[in-house]
Amino acid sequence: MQEKKIIAMLGGGQLGLMFTEKAQMMGEKVLILDPDPDCPAGKIADKFINADYSNIEALKIIIDNCDVCTTEFENIPYKTLEILEKKIKVFPNSNALRISQNRTLEKKFLNKLNIPIAEYYEINSKDQLELLKNINNWPYILKTSTFGYDGKGQTIVNNFNELKDSYSEQDSTSFVLEEKVSLKKEVSQVAACYNDGIVFLPISENIHINNILHKSLVPASIPQDSIKIIKDITEKISSNLSYKGILCIEFFIDNNDKILVNEIAPRTHNSGHYSIEGCNISQFEHQVKILTNQKPIHSTLISSSVMLNLLGDLWAKGSPDFSEANKKNIFLHLYNKSGAKNGRKMGHITIMEDTLIASNNKAEELFKKLN
Repeated sequence: MQEKKIIAMLGGGQLGLMFTEKAQMMGEKVLILDPDPDCPAGKIADKFINADYSNIEALKIIIDNCDVCTTEFENIPYKTLEILEKKIKVFPNSNALRISQNRTLEKKFLNKLNIPIAEYYEINSKDQLELLKNINNWPYILKTSTFGYDGKGQTIVNNFNELKDSYSEQDSTSFVLEEKVSLKKEVSQVAACYNDGIVFLPISENIHINNILHKSLVPASIPQDSIKIIKDITEKISSNLSYKGILCIEFFIDNNDKILVNEIAPRTHNSGHYSIEGCNISQFEHQVKILTNQKPIHSTLISSSVMLNLLGDLWAKGSPDFSEANKKNIFLHLYNKSGAKNGRKMGHITIMEDTLIASNNKAEELFKKLN
């Protein structure tokens, strides 16, 4: 029987694109499955299947051609992974995806492990909603339990009347109401989870605009004891999910320096893009190594780095002038997407200088020129 050599990736967006680029550089072939015929990764994949993630014929092609499969984002039906993992290796596993794609399940999972999270309430009915009228520590954030990212499905509510109004405006029937944390910082830990242990990438400090990541600063300006707590929590989550693959945990650090888990992302992450140039081994190279059963290699930071997101808003008046991004220590990545929309991630720029202050100053100067 001929050995199956192609890696399957469910999802063909920018994360799939950057994974495919790195895999091909490492001599691997990639099959992309995506319902979008114009998806970025499908344009460069060795094999592209344009079909829904639940399409049985498409999944049969993956089983026949691949012995390992991964995912690009968490909103792929976990039942698709259940079908595939009966026949081939799938990283991350279906249970990890099932938990991380549902905020209610995710919070119950974290509570069970005694991992600190923001105070929250489940809302699955109008009766449950009415039980919350005596809350007095507003504001809270109403979040749909599923299909939320980049601020989608989230509304800040300052009192019970605003909560009722926001609840009635939503299509969903399942929510979490989460206390709005008094934030000092938001950071994220990307970890490469191998059979032989975990490799932690440097922690990034994340700045958001309108709930979408604006930039990531690396290394994060946090003390060593906070770094240890973050790594320990990440390892605990990975272990209890029997996780293999790339995992990103987003953390809140509040004004009292308490560390809380915000979200589990079972994939490569926007805040880890700096690692392409900023580390000796990027998050995408680790992803390829894990899927091809290679030994882990430690990721070290080459230089202070700032990753700047490029959103579709920059294209409002036509294609931006990226001539300033062709200079030394500045690295431009465009995602080959057809149509720029406000809030849509179109690319990123990584700036690497001797100090984090210098990198950040250059990033902000560059961002102003692009606007």
